[in-house]
Amino acid sequence: MSGFSRFPIRSFRRSHLWGLFALFFVATSCHYARLEGHVEGVDSDTLLIEKQFVSYKLTTDTLVTRPDGRFSCKLQFDSPNPEFYYLTYHGMRLASLLVKRGDKIRVEADTLGRCVIEGSDESVRMMDSDREYAKINNRCHALSLRLQDLPQNTKHAASLRREYYENYLKLYRSSVRYIVENSRSLTSVPVIFRKLGDLPVFNQRMDALHYRSLADSLAAVYPTSPYVRALQKEASARMKQLDFSGKIDSVAVVGFPEIELPDIRSEKVKLSSVEGKVVLLHFWTSTDGVQKVFNQDVLKPLYQKYHTKGLNIYQVALDTDKFGWAQVVKAQKMPWVNVCDIRGGASTNVMLYNVANLPTTYVIADGEMYAEQPADAQSLRKIVDKILK
Repeated sequence: MSGFSRFPIRSFRRSHLWGLFALFFVATSCHYARLEGHVEGVDSDTLLIEKQFVSYKLTTDTLVTRPDGRFSCKLQFDSPNPEFYYLTYHGMRLASLLVKRGDKIRVEADTLGRCVIEGSDESVRMMDSDREYAKINNRCHALSLRLQDLPQNTKHAASLRREYYENYLKLYRSSVRYIVENSRSLTSVPVIFRKLGDLPVFNQRMDALHYRSLADSLAAVYPTSPYVRALQKEASARMKQLDFSGKIDSVAVVGFPEIELPDIRSEKVKLSSVEGKVVLLHFWTSTDGVQKVFNQDVLKPLYQKYHTKGLNIYQVALDTDKFGWAQVVKAQKMPWVNVCDIRGGASTNVMLYNVANLPTTYVIADGEMYAEQPADAQSLRKIVDKILK
């Protein structure tokens, strides 16, 4: 009996142990992703792995490359949701990755911008989109720097502002196309939150519909993802601001680029928050006596005559001296919304609205840019009279 049982029991224990080990390996490996690769020109140096949380990034690992520039690491997952990671070298982002459990991703990169990713189709798709975004963002930044040194009322400055606006439109359209074509991919989340300088790319009222549509699509696939929850929160806030009356049948109509600037109490006020059947968006500078007279002789009489009928004003001063501007506003006792853009002529708002001269007034009627825009004080009065008479 003892001779019969000795060998089978030993064999069973060995095979059983190997089976348990295999099961343990498979189970634990599902909680990790593997990242490896090579960075040309980075020999025995430090790379960082940064994880993108909803509102901040955190360095989760520090890698020292081998003498040949190769590296490898494991990324641990505590949930089933894909997560965003960045591979960086001394502050330079080498690769942006959307990683899920069980992935085996390989990155071939250098410090000049070349990057090839294998093992993650989502990361490859995101990398291609990010390259276009970075190219336009850098171009607009260069235009902004050039504008800082130019007189703002010149043809050259107006040409640069038009070029800036054209690049913004190009980025906006490509970003819309991306989130529509990739509505069930988490890579659309950073796209819809993109900024051009300090201006959100999706900054118009009707963009609330893009936020809601994308949030609903992603929630069906990743209901517990913190990125999706943040998107849902933003979508809900934007939908509350959206006035549906008369707009649902014209979803494709673009309203106006959003502006959010501080008033004399340093409280930020959005252009979209200003109520009124007609809102005058007025760009000016408090340093010009003629424009101060315009406030008293044109804007104030219009406001007094039509405010009760639905006229409001959102006045943007392009002044680098905020204190001086505030003193003028108080002295002139202007009852409408007054905000200040201390970036002056280099402001992204100036570029987006193609403000070539000061003062410049735009008419927003029923939440949309009015087809006819005033060229002077007389035409401004006629437009307001026509809409609100």
